[in-house]
Amino acid sequence: MRLPPHLCADLIRALPLALPIEVVDIGASGLPTSEKPPYDPLLAHGLARLTGFEPNPEELAKLPVAAARRYLPHAVGDGGPVTLHLTRHPGFVSTLAPDPAVTAHIHSFAALTEVTGRHPVQTVRLDDLADLPHIDFLKIDIQGGELAAFRGGAQKLARALCIQTEVAFTPIYRDKPLFGDQDALLRSLGLRFFGFASAHRFPFTGTPDDLYFPAKRRDVGQLIDADAVYLTDFTRWDDLPDADLTRLFLILTLCYPTLGATLRLAGLLAGRGILSQALHRRLVQSAGTTA
Repeated sequence: MRLPPHLCADLIRALPLALPIEVVDIGASGLPTSEKPPYDPLLAHGLARLTGFEPNPEELAKLPVAAARRYLPHAVGDGGPVTLHLTRHPGFVSTLAPDPAVTAHIHSFAALTEVTGRHPVQTVRLDDLADLPHIDFLKIDIQGGELAAFRGGAQKLARALCIQTEVAFTPIYRDKPLFGDQDALLRSLGLRFFGFASAHRFPFTGTPDDLYFPAKRRDVGQLIDADAVYLTDFTRWDDLPDADLTRLFLILTLCYPTLGATLRLAGLLAGRGILSQALHRRLVQSAGTTA
């Protein structure tokens, strides 16, 4: 559900925040230039503060300098040393080595993942960063390093409200953790899988370009990875502090088409007197016309 702009504006005015929503983006340059990050509406409305991490110097230099944004050159992980594998396409840079036995079978992946350089780096743990006291909303896409980042930030992530993480179904890197590995760890931190924000399929090597790419026929390709959204356990939403409940409502309402979750959270806010009954009714009515 995407709410009308005027209703979004009224909800934002009705739910003032004492402190901004803390957004963290690990692998901040991973999106195509034509694609906006999911948290972009929070920044556009002045509701959030962003801390981004990008260890690749060339990609770090491309990130925008703006108010309420900061980008740090750290590689986030479990605090140990790793090797950063630079690849022909920057979207495939990883602390894991590409696996030619797999990439050879996926259209163009052998060329895109060709390693052009290797650099030793020291990772930092999210839990050790004193100037990042907590995380409300995490977006992470670091090509297989997600599990190490979760382990190094377990204390803070156990209090996170929303995590969007790239999960893998095809191990294009050696020893790459797959969806099930991430799911088990995040569930242990009290987060529940909510759904996929997007999924990425690619054809096998040998598929003609004129069959696949012009029509963008993702149905003919192998499922490689997806952006999975995790939320703090919905069975405990009733117990969330008012500030966290409000933050989660704003994250989901502005960043994702989440009809059921939006209405559930709005009902809880109205029940506590944080959201007026009149505005709650408007939200329900709008949901009925836009669903």
